[in-house]
Amino acid sequence: MASLLPAGREAPFSQTFSGQTFFSGQSDDSGESIAADDSKAIGDCDFTDIVQNENFYTISQVAVVSNAITNDNEADANEVLEEDGIGEEDDEDAFDNNFQVPSTFTIIEETNMTTDNNWIVTQLASKNDFTQELGKDSFKDKEELIRAIKLYSIRKHKQIEVVETRPTLWTIRCKLHLQSDCKWQVRAIKRKRSGYFEITKYMGPHTCLYNNISQDHLDGSLIAQETKHLIKEQPSISIPALRAEIVDKLGYIPSYKKVWTGKQKAIEQVFGNWEESYSALPKFLCAVQKFNPGTIVEWLVSSSTNEEPMEFRCVFWAFAPSIKGFVHCRPVISIDGTHLYGKYKGTMMIAMGVDGNNQILPLAFAIVENESYESWNWFLSYIKIHVVKEREGICLISDRHLGILKAVNQHGSPWLEPRGFHRYCLRHFINNFYEKFRNSELKGLAYRAGSQNQVRKFNSTLEEIGKLNPQARQWLESHPLDRWKLAHDCGRRYRLLATNLSEIFNSVLKGARFLPITACVQLTFYRLVHYFEVRRPLGNSSRANGDAYTPHVLVKQVALMSKASAHSLRSFNREKGIFELITQRGRNVQQVVNLEQKTCTCGKWEVFKYPCSHVLSACATLSLNSWQYVDKCYSIVKYCDTWASEFFPLPHEAYWPQSLFKELLPNFELLRNKKGRPRSTRLRNGMNIKEGKKSEPLWNL
Repeated sequence: MASLLPAGREAPFSQTFSGQTFFSGQSDDSGESIAADDSKAIGDCDFTDIVQNENFYTISQVAVVSNAITNDNEADANEVLEEDGIGEEDDEDAFDNNFQVPSTFTIIEETNMTTDNNWIVTQLASKNDFTQELGKDSFKDKEELIRAIKLYSIRKHKQIEVVETRPTLWTIRCKLHLQSDCKWQVRAIKRKRSGYFEITKYMGPHTCLYNNISQDHLDGSLIAQETKHLIKEQPSISIPALRAEIVDKLGYIPSYKKVWTGKQKAIEQVFGNWEESYSALPKFLCAVQKFNPGTIVEWLVSSSTNEEPMEFRCVFWAFAPSIKGFVHCRPVISIDGTHLYGKYKGTMMIAMGVDGNNQILPLAFAIVENESYESWNWFLSYIKIHVVKEREGICLISDRHLGILKAVNQHGSPWLEPRGFHRYCLRHFINNFYEKFRNSELKGLAYRAGSQNQVRKFNSTLEEIGKLNPQARQWLESHPLDRWKLAHDCGRRYRLLATNLSEIFNSVLKGARFLPITACVQLTFYRLVHYFEVRRPLGNSSRANGDAYTPHVLVKQVALMSKASAHSLRSFNREKGIFELITQRGRNVQQVVNLEQKTCTCGKWEVFKYPCSHVLSACATLSLNSWQYVDKCYSIVKYCDTWASEFFPLPHEAYWPQSLFKELLPNFELLRNKKGRPRSTRLRNGMNIKEGKKSEPLWNL
């Protein structure tokens, strides 16, 4: 393995197991669809031999063409060929010696040809007019030329076919030249000096009549050209949105399949080749580590021998600013996985934190082959080592995937009490419940039971469930209550009921699931850059305005203060802050507040970590500052510290460090065999975000 590492660098292997190798890296603190038979020479076409009579054109604005062949005309044709850059002095590949040159080849532009005995009379059309319709007369490459001709043909509702195509030559004609005797033809060559393609011969316009609108030229390649600017800006853009763009620009309604194919081609044009992307990933992550010290990258690769290229298995990464910011966030981590739908199968794992303003902070990512005990255990172990570190009491929220449950519940797990706490995503849990009992009323009651703050309300709801279906109640009670029921949570999850924090970010990264692997990782980098760049000044501005707490808590407390004024209160022990309160909302509800023990029987203070209306009423009676009972994670100081760290830009690739691997290949066993749009592997339930729904803007999350 050492031979695959840069010279003078020690192999950063952590362990090798069954042919799989772990790598640990931590930086120091320092024109296809219209192609015809290429073998058909342009000389095989039925061209009329014509010469230009310049004087007659000046008088009558028509060209008189004779079938007579003269040596002078042959000389003129040779001069034209030399002028076009395809004479004897050019490379042999530029022009075929067997090419049948007509005795007289027009260099003018003709239209509306009519025959009168031995004479052919044609009105002239300007080549300049044609190039103006194309938008330019020279093209930087053959692809740009083909795109311009395709767009022209679509606008004119005409069909064309390729007569001859070579790297330096492209000749096309009307596809209906036999049926309607249409003489429309275009010839372009690549100039040696400029390297640009230029139209050197033009015969037109079309004289064919074709009433049926054709989409022959509106193929995936053209759709990719016309939409890649949108895909570059928003990789998650939907197929209907791209189809609407084509309709608006070209007036055609392409099929879903054509648009999907075009999007895949555009993705590869914008974000790179899939296989090359795997080789580029190690170098990119090495650059991120070098220029953003403290960033963590862990690899799992395999190889049968040290001489062969490495084959990708898994990669874990966590950016330094996120690691530093998590110290000042709530002690809660939400984890989730999302399938990748690109050329190769895989799963992207995400760990999320939440700041004091109720905004997500992406903490760590991983791309693995699939969701299993091994992959989740691998991911969670690195979260503990690199993100959580020595911090105790972290609450982990997840769904009930068997791999997660096995990894979390194994002996010595840092996610179990007293070192940590594991909680179920309530929405996933209730959907599991619904899958078993298939009753919408029971589902609603079960969710209400799990989200109740008070034990008495939970018990009452559970009684209703038992009356409807005793087996449903038994199923709920068979699971540890503290893992899914808020009333028994003891405030560990800060009332974050679901993993929808991770799913929100999943929806933002939805387009990334179709991208090559390096582009997918780069997207996480630049999304985090945006998060920190937008939220850092917001915190500094609030601090400058004198705010002590985040807007999320300020709004909540103002609303609760107005509610507190309606409560009636009776003191039992003013020294300890024990009060009995009666609410005045329709029916009288009695609650007990104990300021010394920081409890209220409504359960909201313990769950939210900031005073409820009952506590605010007691504080007002005692003339106490209620803000002292707000958790420190909601302070503006903590918020500013969360987003204080900076990302640093990456310079030109020439300044990047050497890649960790000489060559990294994808796991070809994960290659999708079927062509076309990948079928979603996600089970459809209440947790889904609608496919066509536009993702929430990043700055609103």
